[in-house]
Amino acid sequence: MKQKTRKPLGELNLLNRFLFGEVMEDSETYQGVLEIILGHEVNLRDNTQSEKEIRTLPTFRGIRLDVWGQEEDGTIYNSEMQAFNTKNLPRRSRYYQSVLDAGLLEPGTIDFNHLANVYLITIAPFDLFGKRLCRYTFKMRCEEDDSLRLEDGAVRIFLNTRGEGDDRISPELMAFLRYVEHSTKENAAAVDSLRLRKLHDRV
Repeated sequence: MKQKTRKPLGELNLLNRFLFGEVMEDSETYQGVLEIILGHEVNLRDNTQSEKEIRTLPTFRGIRLDVWGQEEDGTIYNSEMQAFNTKNLPRRSRYYQSVLDAGLLEPGTIDFNHLANVYLITIAPFDLFGKRLCRYTFKMRCEEDDSLRLEDGAVRIFLNTRGEGDDRISPELMAFLRYVEHSTKENAAAVDSLRLRKLHDRV
């Protein structure tokens, strides 16, 4: 019986869920990565967790989050490193969203506007939707009038590390996506980014 050979730590890249979780558990590092992905400032609380388990009821399936973080305004971020296409990621993201939402309001809360915004981010070395994009962002829209958005605070983002860049993608995000697969000092220095350099120092 063959034994699985483990790569030395120095040969791992961020596609490895163990390394990804260890690196992102540092709130400052995770905040920097979120800012690269989202393109705006993020202000995380110092409570980022990796391998966070959430279970609503003992009889229902729980979830285990690769990385979980929360902003000062309550916004939740869940980032998943997905090395392989399991052919169920859109529906899995729907389930994760529902389980996360279930724990966001205290019993007796009347106003659903208190429900925090939630970002689910999946990073993968494959193109889930076949459009060769680096980033696919999904928000609820009206089919009859696509100018209408539901504004329910739920955002799901799928990142493709092998996608093609365009003017909607910053050079910093492109460099980060390349760095995920090839986590080297040279790739961290591909653009002038303090956040990428700090990420590599943490790796």
